[in-house]
Amino acid sequence: MRLLSICFVLALCVSSVAAQNSAKPWSEWSKKEVDKMLNESAWGQTQVEEKKEQPQNVEAVTQVAANRAADRQMSRTGESGETKAQPSIRYHVRFLSAKPVRAAFARMVLLNKTQPDEALTGQLQGFIDRSFADYIVVSVGVEVSDAKIGEQLMRALSMATADALKQNVFLERKDGKKLYLMEYRPPTEDGMGAKFVFQRVVDGQAFLTENDSVRFVAQFNERMKLNTRYKLSDMLYDGKLEY
Repeated sequence: MRLLSICFVLALCVSSVAAQNSAKPWSEWSKKEVDKMLNESAWGQTQVEEKKEQPQNVEAVTQVAANRAADRQMSRTGESGETKAQPSIRYHVRFLSAKPVRAAFARMVLLNKTQPDEALTGQLQGFIDRSFADYIVVSVGVEVSDAKIGEQLMRALSMATADALKQNVFLERKDGKKLYLMEYRPPTEDGMGAKFVFQRVVDGQAFLTENDSVRFVAQFNERMKLNTRYKLSDMLYDGKLEY
């Protein structure tokens, strides 16, 4: 299927930030620059959630409730009395169809190599330069501090289907017009996360233009909701709008 070959070729091979990174070859980006592009840029954002205990009204706590609160506190601390960090979830939401995001993923592959590999660099350049003229692809990766929570989230992403998500996943322009999900691909070993595919052209015109802002919204269940916003006028790379 043509869509699969476009979106997932990397698996076969293994704002000022944009201006800074495009000023030198992607193969020279540092890990810090890669992380910035993927997680905190015009094309990649991170939605952070922390699982916190609900505060209690001390005056209204009964002895039983107090004992339970003490038990919970003990479960969050070691014998030394050191407080454990609360579990946190980081959703990394990126426009995979944008050239700089693909460049960052490609550079990540090279940074994990101990020796230069010109053949691999050439393959990755092909991945970066591929045309996404027909599709917008948003990828979602998950980073968690609690293994159990991580397993639950990955299970939700792996078991999801396009049919189940179509009405709950969309891109929304600033004028309120929504573009609903076309295809969905669960996470694989390529390290890029789950992929959400949308039509790029609707009724003969690009759904998004440089004058737009856009929200990516995805709801898997009551506790797993994504809502990230992007400004397209900031999504210029090498003088070209990339999304």
